[in-house]
This record gives sequence, C-alpha cells and structure tokens, in this order.
Amino acid sequence: MPIFEYHCHSCNQDFEKLVFGANPEVACPHCGQTKVDKLMSACAAKVGYKFTSTSSPKGASCGSCSSGSCSTCH
Repeated sequence: MPIFEYHCHSCNQDFEKLVFGANPEVACPHCGQTKVDKLMSACAAKVGYKFTSTSSPKGASCGSCSSGSCSTCH
C-alpha cells in the first residue's frame, strides 16, 4: 500500500496519507492546507512472523522501535 508520511507547515502536524499517482495534491486532515512536505520514513516488510527492515543497514536501528537492531524486532 502506498502510505506516505507528511508534515504540514500551517499547523505543524505530522500525518499519514494513502496516495495514488506520482504527484497527488495532499491536504492536511487537521487544517485542510495543502502546503505539506513528504517525510522520509522507514520501510519494513513482514517475512513469516518477523518484520524485516528494508531501508536500514544490517545491525542499525530502523527508528521505529527502541531495539538496537531490526533483526530483533518482532
């Protein structure tokens, strides 16, 4: 699913949005403004019963949990 994270300049809120297409106009769900920036987000995939980071080097924390390694996330 193409879910992206955004930051609104008007109300300073971060939000997620399901978007389709290369350049969709995204409005903030909090204030309705369209002056938003797409944020970089960690990417993960579920393999069996474990989540595996696809964006972090092996042994580096992916930032979405307090673990020191994504290989230990469950």
